[in-house]
Amino acid sequence: MDKQECIERQLESALLEGRWGVFERLPSERGLAEAFGVNRATVRAALRALAGRGILETRRGSGTVVRALPGDARHAAGTFADYLAAFRILMPPLVAASLPAVSPSVILELERLLPSAGASLRNGDMKTFIQAQIRFFSILIRVLGNPRLEDAASRVLPDGLALARLLQECTLPQCENVFAQLARLLSALRHADAGAAAKAVEGYATILLALQEAR
Repeated sequence: MDKQECIERQLESALLEGRWGVFERLPSERGLAEAFGVNRATVRAALRALAGRGILETRRGSGTVVRALPGDARHAAGTFADYLAAFRILMPPLVAASLPAVSPSVILELERLLPSAGASLRNGDMKTFIQAQIRFFSILIRVLGNPRLEDAASRVLPDGLALARLLQECTLPQCENVFAQLARLLSALRHADAGAAAKAVEGYATILLALQEAR
């Protein structure tokens, strides 16, 4: 593995660990080069490669921002509705499968996340609301403990920018319905109810898919 590939892997790992969230800006090329102990050309090549895969987006004058989590594969053919449909099929059983590994510390992490999502929705902060949703499911993917399952799940996570475009066109009650499904999911996780957890995830995806198809 050459230096560029090594930096790509390290950046992907940092994104999956939540070091930077969707829409957040990465440090400058100089800062990343110093952090990773490589030259700026290597960092620039790694950033360009990740941008080509739809994970990052370079904006003139504002640096590089996170577009989606690794594994989203947004460069592949398919509409946002296709991804939501895949999410509705794949995520319910995967979330149910994650239940044995959902420890009290994971529940606490989710409990801290959900109120911030609700507050951001009430305050009209759609960016934080969407980040919280993606982070919520990323936490559940992380505890699966099976690389193949984690990869399958991360590939159908909603694209942050596409989700933003969708929800910004929705009414507050519609967004509250989305939030309500996350609250139901957290309740199911607290009670270790796999059936209710799967149903909440399916409900979440169904609402988003209906909103997308109504556009």
